[in-house]
Amino acid sequence: MKFIKRILPKIPMLVFFICLLLVYENEAWSLTGRAQQIYENNSQAVFQIRVIDIKSQSKSVIGSGFRISSDGLLATNFHVISDVIDKPEQYRIEYFSGEEKEGDLVIQSIDVANDLAILKGGETGKISLRFGSSQLHQGADVYPMGNPLDIGMVIVEGTYNGFIGGDPYKQIILSAPLNPGMSGGPAFDSKGNIIGVNVAIRGNNLSYLVPIEYLLKLKDNLEQSGPQEDWTEIIQEQVLKRYGYWVEKALDFDWSYENFGSLKIPQKIMDSETKCWGKSRPEDPKENKFFFYGTKRCESYRKIFLTSEMSTGFMGYAFSWMESESLNSLELYRKYSQKYSSAIFFLNLSENDVTEFQCQNHFVKFADHDWKAAYCVRQYKKYPKLYDLFLSFAVLVDSPRKYIIQMGLSGLNEPLSKRLLRKFLGNIQWNG
Repeated sequence: MKFIKRILPKIPMLVFFICLLLVYENEAWSLTGRAQQIYENNSQAVFQIRVIDIKSQSKSVIGSGFRISSDGLLATNFHVISDVIDKPEQYRIEYFSGEEKEGDLVIQSIDVANDLAILKGGETGKISLRFGSSQLHQGADVYPMGNPLDIGMVIVEGTYNGFIGGDPYKQIILSAPLNPGMSGGPAFDSKGNIIGVNVAIRGNNLSYLVPIEYLLKLKDNLEQSGPQEDWTEIIQEQVLKRYGYWVEKALDFDWSYENFGSLKIPQKIMDSETKCWGKSRPEDPKENKFFFYGTKRCESYRKIFLTSEMSTGFMGYAFSWMESESLNSLELYRKYSQKYSSAIFFLNLSENDVTEFQCQNHFVKFADHDWKAAYCVRQYKKYPKLYDLFLSFAVLVDSPRKYIIQMGLSGLNEPLSKRLLRKFLGNIQWNG
């Protein structure tokens, strides 16, 4: 009786919490149930892709892939299988359902600019997946599948958030926690149709997909023209085509300008492809900071993979400004020279991949002033049509305020770089 008397006043509150729990349980069950249905309907056609080191017979790279036809074609990301093209004598490709090997795979066709590859296995007549459209409403449910961290097949739930970039190289923005190993797996809409291919992770809950239309185009080209063969030529052609698209877009873009100290500079040269950041550091001798330093740095946010550890197709540029009341002119010039000589933007790639930078110094005139210019070039050894360029410009003016302009261009040729540089430098003005 005492227990009943104690519990009776709390019954309305208990009923409330029980009802609330049931509501959330039903909502969670409806989401989980939909994901479960998509998983059950499609898991037989989604696999783990393994790049196997031939000598050790162990996996070197893992990703995901899925069957796209009844005649044995599978799709994945190019970066998952890129090492096989780079070193075919060292690697081969296998695909697995769980821990059971399904067979070996051979590369049929690639689109390095969109990070896609089509492979072929031995078995035919198996189930393939249904294709949908990447054009969904903002906030629509999306269900990516794949093999994260080598723990087995999973499906996650995410939200469609439109596109970033433009055709023919745009990507879908997805709010979902993709993880390494899910690259190359399919992403489904709520009806179980593929809308894209898992490709990149940008944060704890932000990822990108390649629109399914790009994969279908690659598949159509394969069916019409047959398997590709000359990988070196194809990769160079696709990288240069992508960079040509960027350059044309930058040249056509209506540049806006802003003041940067005594300079008038472009705010951004490609609206949808570059992101800009700025920072400054005040002069404070008490903190052992003997000169003012300010910079604006802009970089493209997407790269093109050539191997699992090597990428290209990058663009970046920076404006820096230095001045000091604490240092004498000789000391400031030494700091200025160090900054001018620092090669930012580029990774230290292996000597097996690229030549060393070869640099030439020139004196050029733009923005009504004379500048010292360093023009540095290195070539890709396996892809001799591709180059990396680094340029650094230091203004030659007798003033306590010093300016440096630097640019890095990765994976292009000289005609493309010259067209971009003419507009870039030709639109910088001196306001001081």
